[in-house]
Amino acid sequence: MKNETLYGEDDGLPIPEVGPWTEDKFDLTRLYCQIFSSSMKNMWTRVYVDLYAGSGLCRIKGRNQILLGSPLIALSVDAPFNRYIFCESNPERFSALKTRVEKNYAKHDTRLIAGKFEEHIDEICSMIPNKSIALCLVDPFDCDFDVDDLKRISKCASGVDFLCLLALQMDAKRNVPHYLLPDSKIDRMIGNTKWRERWNLRTDIHEDFAKFLAREFAQSMSEVGYLETPLHQMREVKTHDKKVPLYYLAMFSKNETAFKLWAQVLKYSTKQSSLFQ
Repeated sequence: MKNETLYGEDDGLPIPEVGPWTEDKFDLTRLYCQIFSSSMKNMWTRVYVDLYAGSGLCRIKGRNQILLGSPLIALSVDAPFNRYIFCESNPERFSALKTRVEKNYAKHDTRLIAGKFEEHIDEICSMIPNKSIALCLVDPFDCDFDVDDLKRISKCASGVDFLCLLALQMDAKRNVPHYLLPDSKIDRMIGNTKWRERWNLRTDIHEDFAKFLAREFAQSMSEVGYLETPLHQMREVKTHDKKVPLYYLAMFSKNETAFKLWAQVLKYSTKQSSLFQ
């Protein structure tokens, strides 16, 4: 798969603006979708799930450059998934995505869900065949999601890999005093309230809050059988200008093979080289 599949064209429908670092995130997503679907195409029914699908296209701020959003990236892979499930809560973006998918990808098996994915968990799970493998992209704007919802989705197929954007630097790290209070959204993201005790009892008082929470989230995923995802296997995405950390993009799987594939993605996710050129 070549890099140009990352880019789109203005089609007159709504196109939200994004920061230039989004290109890095989507390049990683593109590579993993491609290698995941291609490597499993003769062995499994493959399902792609996008819980924050967006409109299908986005425009980089300050540039006249349009990127394919994650749904259209996944639909454009060389070996298409057998089924696609897209969730989007914003009505305008959902309408634009629906139009783009119906116009350009009518031959694909696509299921579009309008609304917050948390309110449609049963519906999402019913669309994922039991004897399948799934790749689920979790790309929220902040830390406001419940890890228990991901754990429910993880039980719907023979195997579910998650690509998770952990907005820990751009959200949690900027709001440390607030999130140390009881009943914060971090509790739902991590899946427990004991993390505060571990934070308060840490031996290194200079420990980075975002890194601490990333490890806590990984530990929570391991409680339902996911293999350890250490920090060095997460990609830290930064702003292009000041190199300020924004978030981690992390892969979670119950299969060692997935980590080998992810390692290749991390190695080749540059503008100069591609796994598929």
